[in-house]
Amino acid sequence: MTTEDLTGLQSRYYKSVVAQGPFYDYAAVSACSNLPPGLNPGDLCPQSWGLCRIASGGGDGPAVAVYERRVRRNGTPFPSDQGQWEEIGLTCWPESVPGAGPALRMARIREAFHETDFSVPTVNIQPEGDVTLVNLPTFFEVVLPEEGYGPDEVDQIQLLGYDIEVRPRLKSVTYRLGDETVGPTKDLGGPYPSGSIVHTYTRAGEVPVQVDIVYTGEFRVNGSGWIDIPGEVDLAGDPVVLTVREAKSRLYSN
Repeated sequence: MTTEDLTGLQSRYYKSVVAQGPFYDYAAVSACSNLPPGLNPGDLCPQSWGLCRIASGGGDGPAVAVYERRVRRNGTPFPSDQGQWEEIGLTCWPESVPGAGPALRMARIREAFHETDFSVPTVNIQPEGDVTLVNLPTFFEVVLPEEGYGPDEVDQIQLLGYDIEVRPRLKSVTYRLGDETVGPTKDLGGPYPSGSIVHTYTRAGEVPVQVDIVYTGEFRVNGSGWIDIPGEVDLAGDPVVLTVREAKSRLYSN
């Protein structure tokens, strides 16, 4: 169901409230179950979010099944209908279903992900002491401090009564080495002699070095499977000043 379909339902819903009838009641329930309102457990599953990625009506989900039933003016079901709900479609705009309360939308999940206390990388440099020499291979390694949430570390939050786990995933890092940029890459480098991010400086001086990181994210609700969060978070790493010195040889007499 598109936003236009739901606007039509809302018009019908509110007209029925102020007119003489017929009157209608609507409900939005989890698309993870074929059960109607009152029997539907309300679980959220990866499929309910995946449906909205391929749906033509737009909306970031989750997909919900929309039900309708005839009611009296006071909201009680018609005896002839025995209070039966009729499914009238699926929508990825759960908050737009007439009479629906706040919905756990992907937009809320995305906002919560962007508010995560992420681990901000710094860089370890060898030779140690943040000092190297001209024409000497210098090794770089990403360091993620314990503070904050780094790749694959799980943050637990609550939204609208749901227990939600959010975990950052490493998309890439970019090494900014002063006179060269390496990446984006997933290579976290390493120490001498096996590290794979190596650079040789040809001039002396002080060089600002930092590693920037890009996180994507996943979440799961009440123990469901992991679900991708659209978008990404770009963070600039903490800079380090690397001193590049020039070694000079001298001859000394005994």
